[in-house]
Amino acid sequence: MRISLIGSHSIPVLQQYRENHNFYCPECKEKVIMKIGKKRIPHFSHSKGSECQQRYERESEYHMSGKVLLFQWLKKKGLNPILEPYYPEISQRPDISVHYEGVHYALEYQCSSISEELFVKRTEAYLKSDIVPIWILAGKSIKRTGKTKITLSGFQYLFLRQAASGHWVILSFCPTTKSFINIHHIHPLTVRNAFAHYDVKPIFQANPSILFNPYFKDDFYLEEWKREVRKIKNSLSQNSSAIRNNFLRDLYSRSIAPAFLPPEIGLPVRYSPYIETSPIQWQSYLFMDIIGIEGHFSLQQVIGAFRNRVKYNDIKIRSIPLVQTGSEIHAIKEYLNVLINLNIVKQVEKGLYKKTEITGEPDHYSHLIQIEDDFYRGIIQRNLQGK
Repeated sequence: MRISLIGSHSIPVLQQYRENHNFYCPECKEKVIMKIGKKRIPHFSHSKGSECQQRYERESEYHMSGKVLLFQWLKKKGLNPILEPYYPEISQRPDISVHYEGVHYALEYQCSSISEELFVKRTEAYLKSDIVPIWILAGKSIKRTGKTKITLSGFQYLFLRQAASGHWVILSFCPTTKSFINIHHIHPLTVRNAFAHYDVKPIFQANPSILFNPYFKDDFYLEEWKREVRKIKNSLSQNSSAIRNNFLRDLYSRSIAPAFLPPEIGLPVRYSPYIETSPIQWQSYLFMDIIGIEGHFSLQQVIGAFRNRVKYNDIKIRSIPLVQTGSEIHAIKEYLNVLINLNIVKQVEKGLYKKTEITGEPDHYSHLIQIEDDFYRGIIQRNLQGK
């Protein structure tokens, strides 16, 4: 018989139950100890030296209380969640399993970093067993750096998934505030910083769709994106390691000052999270290598130039294990389409393109800012979103 310590059991009742029964781990079959204290949530513990111990017991109070709240919330919503089920066919134990609208989900509430290799391995094992994994990030690890800005580590980027609308989402939960803090409309600015919106919802006011089918309004603060990109362009040459920066060397060899990069470089495209390198950098490379060169070019030449930069480590690709469709190639295609829609590039014949002649090149910084303001003022949001 499976025993769960989640619920309204009083301490005296648990103590009496502990005196009259022995308990065994459903995975390793070893005897476990029921621990009951005033500071921590009641839980089972393996004996010291157990092979099962290292994997499942380095669990903080934050993690334990979080998964309990998620379990109780799902139960109150009329679902039938199972806490810490063990799947012997894949040797994995998620925090919670639940069926929702005919789909079997495994909820992984992750409060500490694990390797990308392990994250991918566990994700693929679920998918091969027809179980959809939902990885939920610990709310305490979110580093919000502005109204529409966040710092994301490489590990946190593993949590990226796509909403039905196609927008990028990272699901997050904080047991301290008892709230979901979902990050959405994520667009990378640099390797670590991203443009993003936030949706905060108290857990017991939230519907299950916030996890299984998240929906967010299709909005994008274009003016704020423009300001962030301008800050980055202005600060690039001020970096103390600029002299060792290959990207800046490439710019200077072509007599291009980073602050004077045109507004069509540094545009957000939906699939840009597949590229770890900042959009300012990878889009600059495409202009320097193909788009900005006089003459006609094809999409395959643009992709070839991009892959060449990847080969020499000038551009880095990001793995997104929770999304089965999409790649960096989608980002390149989207960017080319945006340039066409903005009349930066035109199609001269089937499969061949050419950069349009643009008059009014800036001769001083204030002129550049005026051009940039006019450029962004004329952009329709759906063009940037690839619609």
